[in-house]
Amino acid sequence: MKRNPVVARQVSQPETTFLVTNMMRSVLNEGTAAAARSMGFTLDAAGKTGTTNDLRDAWFAGFTPELLTVVWVGFDDNQPVGLSGARAALPIWTQFMKNALAGRTSVPFTVPDGIAFAEIDAETGKLATSLCPKVIREAFIAGTEPHEVCDLHR
Repeated sequence: MKRNPVVARQVSQPETTFLVTNMMRSVLNEGTAAAARSMGFTLDAAGKTGTTNDLRDAWFAGFTPELLTVVWVGFDDNQPVGLSGARAALPIWTQFMKNALAGRTSVPFTVPDGIAFAEIDAETGKLATSLCPKVIREAFIAGTEPHEVCDLHR
């Protein structure tokens, strides 16, 4: 049987893909999967926790620029696991990734052309000033970054 070669095609813009990846990095760095950091996973990564209604299924899908791993925890008879994705699947993912990437240096996600970064006040979403107590470095498609300066922290 002769197989036709798979032809790759672009399905999204690199800038859009980077923005989503960057948001998913926040899940590991300060969101629902931040426990991975306290469990010793230090490489640059992005991911998403998930839990179904009634705690029946729990999962974590996470990736580095080199490796994608998805962990699902659940029962095949649909009985509740009783744990969230962060509690059930994330520790498994973290241990696997630590072992799979042991000895590797952190590879950053590639920032495509057309991305701009800005220092943003976490409370207002406006450009941060030196008086803003919590500042985040956020990515934008160039030209869409905020222009208003925070006026809450004066």
